[in-house]
Amino acid sequence: MKKVLVLTDSLGLPRVKPARIDDEQCWTYRLSDQHAASYRFRVVSVPGMDTNQLVSLVDDYYQAIDADVVIVQVGIVDCYPRAIKKTELSLLLRMPGVVSRLIHRWVKRNYATLIASRGIRYVQPEQFKANLQRLSNQFPRAKVLVVPIAPPSAAYITKNPRIEAAVAQYNTILASSFPNGFLVGCYPALAEDIFLSDNHHLNAMGNEQVFQAVSAVLAHG
Repeated sequence: MKKVLVLTDSLGLPRVKPARIDDEQCWTYRLSDQHAASYRFRVVSVPGMDTNQLVSLVDDYYQAIDADVVIVQVGIVDCYPRAIKKTELSLLLRMPGVVSRLIHRWVKRNYATLIASRGIRYVQPEQFKANLQRLSNQFPRAKVLVVPIAPPSAAYITKNPRIEAAVAQYNTILASSFPNGFLVGCYPALAEDIFLSDNHHLNAMGNEQVFQAVSAVLAHG
């Protein structure tokens, strides 16, 4: 029986907030139940994971899984345009509460300007591409399927004006890195109805879209 390794960030997990998505709705669990007669599943979901963390975890742990199929859902943490760097955030969290709150309010007021002017991403495009190549090398005999980064909703674009271009850029890198495994038709062109209220995590409909796209490929072997 073939073995499937699923590697996702929090998008592959059930959740309670901002609205409940249970295990019967979550695409990773549905997939493993649906195809249990044909595949053995190993599901790994790490909240907040970017591709730097992914390839490090694969090096240390998950490369030990001899997978025939590897399904990957990552990228939004890498590409999301941000107002402050990780080091700045860490420093902010260590500051006295009153100072931290003042800076937080200032960042919130100037969020769109900071995003546009600073160009901060946790993983820059060149490193993202290199990480994907490294991931491919880590599983040389496996078929790799890639769930695209979902197209942002209008509300998400309003909150972060750079997100639409960032998602498009990083999806292009995903598609070029895995041309035979990128699930191009995974999401509808207009993705207004596939997210929870945080505009990031998938609702039941969004999980259904991913489940159907991946399931169709597994059903054909």
